Amino acid sequence: MIKYSIIIPVRYINDFLKRNIEELKQLDYKDFEVIILPDEPEEFDFENDPRFSVIPTGTSHPAGKRNLGSLYAKGEILAFIDDDAYPAKNWLSMAEQVFEETGTYALGGPAMTPGDDCFKEKMSGRVLESYLTSAKFVYRHLPFPPRKINDFPTVNLFVKKDAFEKVGGFLQEFWPGEDTKLCLDLVKFFKQDFVYDPRPIVYHHRREMFKPHLKQISRYGRHRGQFARIFPETSRLPAFFVPSFFVLGLWMGPLVAMLLPVLWKFYFGGLFVYFTAVGLEATRVAIKERSIRAFGFVYWGIFLTHITYGFYFMVGFLKRPKYISKAVDSSGNYSEG
Repeated sequence: MIKYSIIIPVRYINDFLKRNIEELKQLDYKDFEVIILPDEPEEFDFENDPRFSVIPTGTSHPAGKRNLGSLYAKGEILAFIDDDAYPAKNWLSMAEQVFEETGTYALGGPAMTPGDDCFKEKMSGRVLESYLTSAKFVYRHLPFPPRKINDFPTVNLFVKKDAFEKVGGFLQEFWPGEDTKLCLDLVKFFKQDFVYDPRPIVYHHRREMFKPHLKQISRYGRHRGQFARIFPETSRLPAFFVPSFFVLGLWMGPLVAMLLPVLWKFYFGGLFVYFTAVGLEATRVAIKERSIRAFGFVYWGIFLTHITYGFYFMVGFLKRPKYISKAVDSSGNYSEG
């Protein structure tokens, strides 16, 4: 039996996926297969490597593609990775160590910003890597000490196939967010959390700052808002509500202060503390990157990320989001967030 089945949903074989395929061929662990799931039949030269297969799915949600991939999978462990990510050379060998050490039924690892991303993509990554943006979930983007978790994205998620089948796989009506629902089902079934470990690393290309980045953030906010309403176990956490309270306070604060003028000092005091914290974080990144330009991108990136996420979280909390697939250009590459 094969040890790992790597499952990659994609609309079309694109430049990101081609990079992913090349890096998968360089892994120092050989007992795996790769199942690529595009919309339409596509030819690709895998250089006679029998471990790679392409299974067309028709137009389908990513969750549906992953479920189909799991049906064809021969591996003991399903390894989910996005097409716009690629693994470190020791990705599977490190995962193997964690599974042997812990006996866990599922494993998540960090998805880091690639060193060769362009400047605007790197700035998106620096925003996501900030505690001011990701709060306690910053370990999703950078290596942090091992811990137990109950929710993790499919950009770098391993699930034992028998565990995946026991909970019925992904619920197809959600995207993004199908990973949160799967994790919730797994935790409920096994009555225990699973493992995060920093050793199995992938590199995840970021969306450019600003428009593609904020487009992606709007989707995350909208679906997390919906989940906060229907899945309180994983999504009704204070950290997810804070950006919405910030948005409400930013716009409603002056209205309230006009009625109670004594509140003006608290309003402006709060803004001073907030923008000082953002400025200090932007300065830290600018020094690290040795780029004055980075200051502005990170400063406005954090602020606009908070506004976008907070607004769309409220939208998702009040109204169920519609599924809209990612737009692609003529070459099959994604043209938005």
